[in-house]
Amino acid sequence: MLLDRGHEAVLDASVIALASDVEHHLERVLRLLDGQAVSVTDGAGRWRMAVWRSATSDLEVTGDVVVEQRGVPLTLATSIPKGDRVDVLVQKSTELGVGRIQFLHAEHSVVRWKSDRAAKQLVRLARIADEAVRQSRRLWRVSVDGPVAALDVLGGAAVAEPGGGRLSGDEPMVAIGPEGGWSDSELAMAGRKVSLGPGILRVETAAITVCALRMAHGH
Repeated sequence: MLLDRGHEAVLDASVIALASDVEHHLERVLRLLDGQAVSVTDGAGRWRMAVWRSATSDLEVTGDVVVEQRGVPLTLATSIPKGDRVDVLVQKSTELGVGRIQFLHAEHSVVRWKSDRAAKQLVRLARIADEAVRQSRRLWRVSVDGPVAALDVLGGAAVAEPGGGRLSGDEPMVAIGPEGGWSDSELAMAGRKVSLGPGILRVETAAITVCALRMAHGH
């Protein structure tokens, strides 16, 4: 169970008080019974076992803190899909193990966020990512940020593009372009090109495909 943002330090307490959304997930979504065991994490690779106490709506610690290491996490640098498809992108990519989601404004992007809208969207999408971390029982919180100009990051990325090579599974960053495709200048900037199959995928489908292929490589 992922602790709420800003409450990570309580992992070291003997009794863990919960934020309202975490409490709701345990009581209403997972429907834990009093005394039922649950693992709890701070979202940074530290976790321990505890039991749910329904009378006080908190967790009583039963195990020591365990620290786990991980390899290089995947950064998904992606154009912004239309409408609520961005929610699907964040949710499913998180469930499939992405480490960071960096939104892009590409030269052919249709969806562009101004700074005030971006701030609100990032808060909302971070909450969706946290919920997906809890659902999939991950130890690592996902960073959701941006948007930045695509040309600022493509030099260090493997860029999804038909006709490219195969994903190796070790790429630290994979970039997904808008449905109108990358511009010539963006493709010239790309570190290398990788193919996600013979078809042209929607932005969110391409993002999910990248994460699924990465997971298939054991990362």
